[in-house]
Amino acid sequence: MHNENQTEQQEKLVKLIKKFGTAMLTTRGADGSMHSRPMTPLGDEFDGGFWFATEIDNAAVIDLQANPEANVGFMHEGDNNFISVAGRGSISQDRAQIARLWSAPMNAFFKGGKDDPRVCLIRIDAQHADYWDGPGNLLTKLVFFATVATTGNHEALSDTGSVNL
Repeated sequence: MHNENQTEQQEKLVKLIKKFGTAMLTTRGADGSMHSRPMTPLGDEFDGGFWFATEIDNAAVIDLQANPEANVGFMHEGDNNFISVAGRGSISQDRAQIARLWSAPMNAFFKGGKDDPRVCLIRIDAQHADYWDGPGNLLTKLVFFATVATTGNHEALSDTGSVNL
């Protein structure tokens, strides 16, 4: 892990988050087991949390109502970037917020569009994040692997960080 202060790490985290289009939202089910599902974060800016749209009877909503602890995972394999964000979830049916975050492609997932009474938002407020910002292309990866092989410095493989949010 490189010696960056929390502000620098938060800035790096926000920069990495903007690369991702899909996340894996993980919640704990009533039986205690973990359940993950792909979700698309809504909005253009990271404001300390993530918004997702779903239906009020979705398993993720039910899980979060019983246990708000959640994890949001991101992976961009082409750039070798990974983020794991731990946080707490809440559910909102605020129609104004739904309208603000709504985009035309979402109509494919919700029959009644943004006015469908079953549409709700999941908000995950981030508490802690870990990230791995690795070498992006094959040539860069080969250079990094060669560096590790010759120096034994495994930290050279990627820039990693742990950020309290």
